[in-house]
Amino acid sequence: MSFIRFRVATRASGVRRQVWVHVYDDREQMARAHQAHRGHEYDPGDDIAGGVAFGGFPWPRPDRTPIVVMRLWTGQLTTRTVAHESTHAAAAFFFMDCIPGWDSRARPYLIGNHEPLAYMIGDLTSEVIAALYRFKLIG
Repeated sequence: MSFIRFRVATRASGVRRQVWVHVYDDREQMARAHQAHRGHEYDPGDDIAGGVAFGGFPWPRPDRTPIVVMRLWTGQLTTRTVAHESTHAAAAFFFMDCIPGWDSRARPYLIGNHEPLAYMIGDLTSEVIAALYRFKLIG
């Protein structure tokens, strides 16, 4: 099983934030690595299909240099999956950098459980990219 790792970064919030991207050959290898990173036991029944993004910062004392790890596998390297996992990564950075002193009852959903938002962004991103290919605007 091969493994590729690279790093991407953004300064969109005014602070440089990094995401390590790990790409695995198979879904189980990816899921095992994700569960080990979280300190959990691997359970084949867990819903880890296309990819995962995990990291950020512990509330209420943010680490000033958080790194999110995005894990993908070669069987599902799609625009939809990358956009979905990028949403999870960006959400942690957005709330850390753009909303000073933010504290809300919505925090658990917006920092860690934003699946509907990530799915919508992934769906829309992939549909736009597909249409751009159909119209031969990108190639």
